Amino acid sequence: MPSRPLPFLAAVCASLFICSSAAAQQPADPQPPAPPPAAPTVELDQMVVNLPTTLSLKRHKSYFRITHRFARDLRRGSFGQLAEDLFSLDSGAIIGLEFRFGITDRFQAGINRSILGRTIETFARWDALRQQDRRPFALSATASIEGQNNLRLDPQPGISVTLSRVQGTRLALYVTPTFIKDAHTPTLRVGHGDHSHGDEEGKDDPDEIPGEDKNDTAFVGLGMRLRVRETVTLVAEVSPRIYGYRPDRASWTIGVEKLTRGHVMQLNFGNSFGTTPGQVARGGSTHDVYLGFNMSRKF
Repeated sequence: MPSRPLPFLAAVCASLFICSSAAAQQPADPQPPAPPPAAPTVELDQMVVNLPTTLSLKRHKSYFRITHRFARDLRRGSFGQLAEDLFSLDSGAIIGLEFRFGITDRFQAGINRSILGRTIETFARWDALRQQDRRPFALSATASIEGQNNLRLDPQPGISVTLSRVQGTRLALYVTPTFIKDAHTPTLRVGHGDHSHGDEEGKDDPDEIPGEDKNDTAFVGLGMRLRVRETVTLVAEVSPRIYGYRPDRASWTIGVEKLTRGHVMQLNFGNSFGTTPGQVARGGSTHDVYLGFNMSRKF
């Protein structure tokens, strides 16, 4: 034991203070660098507007979508009359609800209910191929059946294949050949039974509906998505018919969509209320334009 305890204790305290200060000044273990933010993608949704994409839904994840089409034709009336009607927002609307579930990473199934004819559509989709470095496209196949009056009237089976190409982070293109059986349903034939298809001289009736004597319809859906800002995308689609029942004009839609936290909001303009394959197969108006929107969320 030292003869002078006070100086000894002071020296010990000073040593401990110096050691603790040196330890505090030593840098902490380096933290791993934060991962770079994911590059923005142009594929935002399971649908373009009414046509499918090839974007997969992860296993056991869900997807919900609302479609809304206002019933007033934007080409009817003056600008002042449209403004009084808040550009059709005061009009009635055709609303649809859709839910789908990812059974696996490549297989999803869902149901869609539209108040247009009280139509219910059930469908299943298989994402067969995904775009990779050695494969410049993705491929999905969809089978569906829909019917009016809650699937009790005029069932319409359908099958489609969607081929997509994503170019960088800006552009995505889609081609969807689709076949709908019985697109020309008995209900739609009502009112055409006495329709004449030619006069006494054998001339064509100008009001004749192309393919009215056929029940089925085939069309090729063409879709595009173009990202103009990090969270803003332009969309467009058209579905020309190539076989069978082809009334009116091919269904078309253009729009702009915004990616928010968890939601995709889309404002669109088109010539049809249709959102299901059978409704798209029957085409849209030859002159009317309707305002609408889609809203979707994955969870």
